[in-house]
Amino acid sequence: MKPTSDNALSCAVFGHNYVKSETSPKSSTELKCCNCGTVTHTDSKGNFIETKIASEEIQSTLRELYHLRLRLSRLILSS
Repeated sequence: MKPTSDNALSCAVFGHNYVKSETSPKSSTELKCCNCGTVTHTDSKGNFIETKIASEEIQSTLRELYHLRLRLSRLILSS
């Protein structure tokens, strides 16, 4: 997959540069990457909150890819 901009490339190599953008009333904080614009949330303890994927088809595809990768790693270790 090709990065669409130079900003996304720097995030892929070095990681995101999150900046606190706003605080929710539920004590969760919204963080936004100042390079690529990716938004994530943290809870009151500072742990990242996993965002839910809306499409069931995407979730099943990601699950299938995970299991294929797990099966491949087992094959490599056993040989």
